[in-house]
Amino acid sequence: MLSIKKAGARQCKGFVRRHRHCPHASLYPLFNKLIRERLLPLRILIFAACLTCASAVADSPQQMAAIGDLQLASGETLLNVQVGYQTAGTLNEDKSNVIVFPTWFTGTAADFIKWEVIGPGKLADTNRYFVIAVDALGNGVSSSPSNSPKQPGKQFPVIAISDMVNSQHALLTRHLGITHARAVMGVSMGGMQTFQWMGQYPEFMDKAIPIDGSPRMTSYDLLQWHIHESAIEIMQEAGIENAKIMEFMASLNLLTLWTPEYFVENITPEALPEYMEESSQSYAQLDANDYLSQLRAMMMLDVYAAGASSATPYVQKVQADILIISTEDDHMVNPAPGKEMSKALSEEHVELASNCGHIGSSCEADMVNKKVNAFLLE
Repeated sequence: MLSIKKAGARQCKGFVRRHRHCPHASLYPLFNKLIRERLLPLRILIFAACLTCASAVADSPQQMAAIGDLQLASGETLLNVQVGYQTAGTLNEDKSNVIVFPTWFTGTAADFIKWEVIGPGKLADTNRYFVIAVDALGNGVSSSPSNSPKQPGKQFPVIAISDMVNSQHALLTRHLGITHARAVMGVSMGGMQTFQWMGQYPEFMDKAIPIDGSPRMTSYDLLQWHIHESAIEIMQEAGIENAKIMEFMASLNLLTLWTPEYFVENITPEALPEYMEESSQSYAQLDANDYLSQLRAMMMLDVYAAGASSATPYVQKVQADILIISTEDDHMVNPAPGKEMSKALSEEHVELASNCGHIGSSCEADMVNKKVNAFLLE
């Protein structure tokens, strides 16, 4: 395990633009406002300016692939499945430079492009790689409760992380003609999908890079997500409108997305109401049933198989070289299972020390990008 602890790690070094569930893409205006009003330190302002002046790379518009009906882990069938994706970079002649990048919780492929997670010299470097950003089932772009014509809303069947991966494998192999990838990588729920890919299709990739993810839920993870699930169910039963439900979920997410230390150091009590209001507005556009669908998929996640006491069968399947990245004070996705996985696989684990919590890899983006791209070249 490699532990990254730097003097500046306690302070977020730049505008955090990675997770749609926060800063949720649309928290961009909030950070701009905090910067304008000098509520964030000057060095954040400077770093943010450097980030925002870079141009985004979008080699393809949003695309959709019809993969037919999908048999789910639950035994049910998801009908007429549509999988969304975007691509960036250039595919080489032998198709050996593919990176598969599934989306995070509530995020979309468009978010990767918009917030420059994908681009020249970025986490997924389009100077070298052909990056396929894939919309996970339930995100409102790929088949979801909010857009399914035959299984809308609560009729939408329960999906698992393994179902997301199966839909992505079908997209790649049957629609795009990609049978092997240089890497599968993802952040947060994308990291969970990466762990699933490692055991579900172990020969598909040379490298796997789960960031801020987990191979299975801890009791603390489940506590958090059960509260989210119960809150939505109670509000739906009470007839509360979708936008109000999701505005409340925005505030609930803030409790675990960052650390308490981050708030104390960066958000003044006077700035908090507006901060919460901006966050609430950014969530209002989300569909509560979509949120529940992906939430429940995460809650069921256990790549070792439910109830298994040993990682041995899974470890024996994995063939890819692995780089696991987590933040030690991540309150949203507990890093302990990832650490255990790195030990079981005897693979490298990078642990970040940052008071940014679940957003630690964004706050340390320069270092993480360099580490990931060096690993991909090995």
